[in-house]
Amino acid sequence: MAFPDRQTLDLDHGRISYRQAGSGPDLVLLHGLAGNSRTWEEQIEAFSGSWRVTAWDAPGYGLSDTVAPTVDAYAATLAALVDALDLPTFVLLGHSMGGVVAGRFAGKYPGRLRALALSCTLLGRRQPAGTPLSEPYLARLTELETLPAREYGARRAKSMAAPGCAPEIIERLTGIAAETRREGLAEAMRLIAEADNTDALAALSIPVLVLTGEEDRTVTPDLSGALLDALARGSARVRTAVLPRVGHAPYLEDTAAYNAALKSFLDGL
Repeated sequence: MAFPDRQTLDLDHGRISYRQAGSGPDLVLLHGLAGNSRTWEEQIEAFSGSWRVTAWDAPGYGLSDTVAPTVDAYAATLAALVDALDLPTFVLLGHSMGGVVAGRFAGKYPGRLRALALSCTLLGRRQPAGTPLSEPYLARLTELETLPAREYGARRAKSMAAPGCAPEIIERLTGIAAETRREGLAEAMRLIAEADNTDALAALSIPVLVLTGEEDRTVTPDLSGALLDALARGSARVRTAVLPRVGHAPYLEDTAAYNAALKSFLDGL
């Protein structure tokens, strides 16, 4: 199957870009800070035979315009996109930053989701609004502003993947991260810094899959544990999958294991 081209829609806030392939029930995919809709090439190929798969470019990524840097604004943008695409109910998968958006969307629009999958993600950093970005975030922005795009992408790829990751996977991660736009990264960092999805996840009663990478150095076990604790406060039907020998990009580091865990979850709905 040829990887689908980007399409665009003009929403009230501005333009949003996305890729879509397949037919059947709807599966919507949200990428992380170092990603875009190209993140999901392997998942679109694997699932578009039985699902209609839609992968967005978050605000400030791909061809998408920016929005206010809050998790509520991103969730509202996603709601506008799925409305424009006529997706009344769907399964939502969010990775890292995309998982923060997905968690808030699930809390704000619970009737829209059949199920939720949270991949290598967290509740948010739960900082007060207006708190300066952390030193690691500021350093990452400086890298993006000062380094050649390929060098920036290579640094991000190496920080995401587990040691020993195959060179061809590092190359693919590098190419995707190299496309990052400064305005998109800065606003998404602010979103993560100030988000707190504790109450949103505690209110859920739908099936939820939590995927983690055994060697993830970005979303560490304490962050994953806090997310699971929030889910345990409610009545969500939670499944977990810890993927061995992968870091923060398991969708490419071990596509077979990642897709198998997701397929098992989807097949059980």
